[in-house]
Amino acid sequence: MPTFKSGAFIQQCYSVHPLSLSLKALTLPDRVVVACANCNMRHRFIARALTTRGGEEGNVERDATHDLVKCAALHPVELRVSAVDVVQDSVKFRCGECRRTYHLVVSAFETYQQDA
Repeated sequence: MPTFKSGAFIQQCYSVHPLSLSLKALTLPDRVVVACANCNMRHRFIARALTTRGGEEGNVERDATHDLVKCAALHPVELRVSAVDVVQDSVKFRCGECRRTYHLVVSAFETYQQDA
């Protein structure tokens, strides 16, 4: 199966079945892979920046690489895609366990078929 280098596939997948998307892999420093349980696709993001805000609104965004690594290790099933904006080249993740939101600025979107 070829790799599609377009954000259209993740946008469509997120629009149709957002609860089926979950974090599959995190490869530092810049790769995040999301798997869709519904359409059997994997969506890979090459990150330009990964940030989060502190607990209160108005706090400054800061680098979130270590926070995301910690969430992915401790409670990966709680990390879900919460927003996709291919026009702005961004994806947001939300951790249900620690209530943290991660903002990923994407330099490239790629989609490919999962192995069965």
